[in-house]
Formats: sequence, C-alpha cells, structure tokens
Amino acid sequence: MNTHAGLLAEFLRLRIDESGKTLAVLSQQVGYSTSQLSTHLSGRVPPQRLVVGLIAATVPPALRERREAEAVRLLRDAQHPPRTPARPIPPVVPVVPGQDSAVSLAQAQAQQLQVYERLTRALEQEGELRQAAENSARLVWVLLGMVNTLEDRVRKLTGERDQLAANMDGGELDAARRRVGRAEEQKATAESELARAREKQRQAEELADRLRQEIEALTDDLDRLRGDGTSPHDHLPTRATPSTGPGDQRDAEADDIDAALARATAVNDQDADTIDRISTELTGTPAPVPEAPLLVPDNPLTSPDTANKSAARLKEEAEAAAEREDAPEAARLYGTLAAVSTAYFGSDHRNVLLIRGNHAYWVDEAGDPAGARDLFATLITDCTRILGPDHPDTLISRHNHASSTGKAGDPARARDLHTGLIKDRTRVLDADHPDTLISRHEHAYFTGKAGDPGRARDLHAGIIEARTRALGPHHPHTLTSRHEHAYCTGKAGDPTRARDLHAGILKDRTRALGPHHEDTLHSHRQFDYWTREAAGA
Repeated sequence: MNTHAGLLAEFLRLRIDESGKTLAVLSQQVGYSTSQLSTHLSGRVPPQRLVVGLIAATVPPALRERREAEAVRLLRDAQHPPRTPARPIPPVVPVVPGQDSAVSLAQAQAQQLQVYERLTRALEQEGELRQAAENSARLVWVLLGMVNTLEDRVRKLTGERDQLAANMDGGELDAARRRVGRAEEQKATAESELARAREKQRQAEELADRLRQEIEALTDDLDRLRGDGTSPHDHLPTRATPSTGPGDQRDAEADDIDAALARATAVNDQDADTIDRISTELTGTPAPVPEAPLLVPDNPLTSPDTANKSAARLKEEAEAAAEREDAPEAARLYGTLAAVSTAYFGSDHRNVLLIRGNHAYWVDEAGDPAGARDLFATLITDCTRILGPDHPDTLISRHNHASSTGKAGDPARARDLHTGLIKDRTRVLDADHPDTLISRHEHAYFTGKAGDPGRARDLHAGIIEARTRALGPHHPHTLTSRHEHAYCTGKAGDPTRARDLHAGILKDRTRALGPHHEDTLHSHRQFDYWTREAAGA
C-alpha cells in the first residue's frame, strides 16, 4: 500500500463514518460487495467509479462537489505516486598528489565526512534490522507452541460446554460459554501475531540485504576518497550483535495466555516500528502492508510444507463461498481471514470487526448458533469499546447475538435481548427504521417461541401496521409479518381465523412473488394445515 492510497482510504472511511451507513447498505448503493469495499477501504487503490459512488452515497449534496474533487485528487496521487528521489552519492573528487588547492582539499574532506556519516548510519540500521528479524524468528516458534496449546484448550472447553448444555446447568453453562469464546479469541490473536511475526521477519531480512549492498558501495567510495591515508571508518563499529530477545520457552498456563499474547504483540509492534522507520529513511515510504505476498495458512500452522494461499485469494474465496451460500466453507474462510486481518490492521481496526462479524454470521448459518452466540458476545464488547454503544455495527452485532441465542435454544433470553435492542434502535434510528422493524419482528417471533403466542400475535399486528406504512403492503417483509401474525393467531387458539388470514396471504404472495416462490409454497402449506385444524375444531 503506498502512502497516498492509505490517505485516500482514510478519507473515504471518514466520509462513511460521518454518514453512519454500514458496508452492507453501501454495498447495495455502489454495486460492490462488502468484501470488495473492505479491501479497497483498507488501502488498495480503488477504481474511480467506486470513489465517486461512495462520495455520492455518503456526503450531503451541499458538500458533495468539493468532497468528490478532494477524493479524485487523492485517487490520482494513489494511482501515480510521486517518486521519492534517490539520495545521490556525491561524485568522487580524488585529491591529486601535490595539489595545494585549499578548495579541492576541503571538498574532498567534506565528501569523505558525508560518506562516512552515511556509512555509520547504514551499519546502525542493518544492526537494528537483524535484531528485528531475529526477534521475529524466535517469536514464530513461541507462537507456534501457543497456537497448538490453544487448539487443545478450545477442544477441551468446547467439550465441557457441550456437556453442561446437555445437563442444562444454566450458571455453569454461561461461564463455560464465556471460556470457550475467550479461548477462541486468544487462538485467533495468536494465529494473527504468528502471521505478523513471519511477515516482519521477511521484511527485516529484505531491508537488511538491501542495506548490506549500500554499505559495500559506501565503503568503496570512502576508500577511493581517502586514497592512501587513514580514514575515520577504520574505527567504525562492527555490526551490532543482537541482544537477547524473547526466549522460546512458552507458558502454557491458561491464566498467563493473555499476558503472553500481550508480550508477543508488543514485540511485533516494536519491530514493525523499526522496520517502518528504516523503510521510510531508505525509500520515503513505510513498509507496505502486504496483501497478495502475505502467506495465509489454509492448513495447520505446524505443516509448513503444505500449500498456502495469499490474503487476496482468501478474501475472494470467502466472498465466493458466501455468495453461493456454502456456509461451512464461508465460516472456515472468514475465521482464518479474521485472524490474519488482525495482523494487517490491528485488533481495533473497523475492518477487522466487520470480518469477525461475517465469521460469526456464517458460523450460525453453518448450524452452530451456540458458537455464533459466543463469538457475537465478544464482538459486542469490542464494538462497544471501539465504535461506541450506538454505532450501527454495534447494534447489528447485538441483533445477531440475540437471534443466535434464540436459535441456540433460549428463546426467552433472545426475547429479552431484543427488548433492549428495540429501545436503543428506536432512540438512535427511529421507530419505523427498517432495522428497528427487524428487531421488533425478531422480538415478536421469540416471544411466540418462548410460549406466549397470544402476545406474539398482538406484537405482529403492530409490526404489520408499521411495515405497511414504511414499506408498503406488498413488500416481502410486510408479507412475512402477516404470515407470522396468522401463525400465532392459530397457535393462540383460533384456527379458523388463522385459516382466513393465510388465505389472504397466499393470494397476495402469489401475486407479488409468483406461485412457485418458496414463500408462496410455505403459505400454501400453512393454509392447508389451518384448514384441517379449523375443520377439526
């Protein structure tokens, strides 16, 4: 990522934050998937059509022309970044024997001093880079052991959670779920820091090799400048001997895992700062955040001889799996991507939160609502801390957490969670906002699942009125609310009324969706069922 691409990405992210829109909403408005938006908002140079579309979707009309001009200017700089001129090596002006010109002698001495200073700095930089590379190499082995330990811990805690779930021990079960969620997050962090350490090792070694070539050239220049005399570089310091970094002894105690991960992150951060600083001094830009070159393991990290995939390829495959609704594959790919994205952007980056949300969503879709519930629980904590309690992404995470809680077998808890969410979405958005209406629908649904179909029927009646007003009578969401209202009416003890309501829904769904649509066929089955129930009543 060049510096100007990063500035453009930051500019566009600020416009999105100001608008309050989510990537899911913007995806529909600009015609790019959420995965593609995340990629371009992370520093990849976007096409002009996307830049203009994002400005149009996020900036008020009064400011749009000025913001678009600023964005297009940043895009041009990102597409054609100005080159940082290489530092010229002054031409060698040897001292001619017998020449008594004071000017020539002064020039030669000044050049010799300049080359000497550059050589000294290059040796210092090389020592720092070798230190960073060796730190990263040791950290790789530490983190490999930690990942293996955490894999075992997750398996063990998951077994305990499932056993408690079978025994329906509420208090201990909640604690077990929290332990599983924490262990999964720790494992993801360890994997991300492992990928990060490997990449920092590669960057440091490449920069050190480049410096070694420059050191050799500077040494030759200095030798030519001094001729037969002595030179200050005769007393230059030798290459720095790396000090002892973090050892390879790992602490497998559960209570020390967070502290060990914090130390690993600190080492990675320190080495990253060193590499970025020296890269900026050498090239004018920080070390790039790699996408395609970065190797993302798609097999166990202890099997380095197996095939790996680039981060860019991993994103494409995750998006493709989601589009074809291959839930198990999407869950696996987004899980790996969530761990590695933390290495790219840091744990508090908004894109990392979005990827974690995708991971939890597809875990739910893959048939593990309990696992999704635990993932969403930790995501809510982080979103609240980083984005704020009223941010749309925080509210979406709360919604998904409540729904997965209900699907995991606790509809009463899901109902209560949606009750609080409705209050907050009404305050932040408004009562007729589509997100608020979705929360009201889920609240009514889980109210019925919790054993109160009469109350659910009345709640759905109110949602029908609101959705008809906000979306129209034939919108699929309005028809869904009518369907749930009819179903709860029958469950509340009035099969005849349920039959009549389903007859009307069947007619309207046939007209709006067609006779062979899945929803239409479902209404047909419900009408037949309640017709039989009414006849036997």
